[in-house]
Amino acid sequence: MKSHPPEPPSRPITSFPPGALVRTSDICRDPRRGYAGILPIDRSTWHRWVKSGKAPAGRCLAGTSTRVWEIEVVRSLGTMQ
Repeated sequence: MKSHPPEPPSRPITSFPPGALVRTSDICRDPRRGYAGILPIDRSTWHRWVKSGKAPAGRCLAGTSTRVWEIEVVRSLGTMQ
């Protein structure tokens, strides 16, 4: 019997605890992998928002080039019209 590939993990907006730090891969959707993302936008849109000031620049984790944002900030962007 042929086994089916496992379902890709989906991370709804409620799955992150308060104060969590999220990366671009958590924020943006990835249709190729089946991730919905916290916001229904592509990476290019997220980077355009950061560049234009609609979204904050985030911060780098110590000793890495990984940029993260606080979940509350991302959630507030999702509720803006």
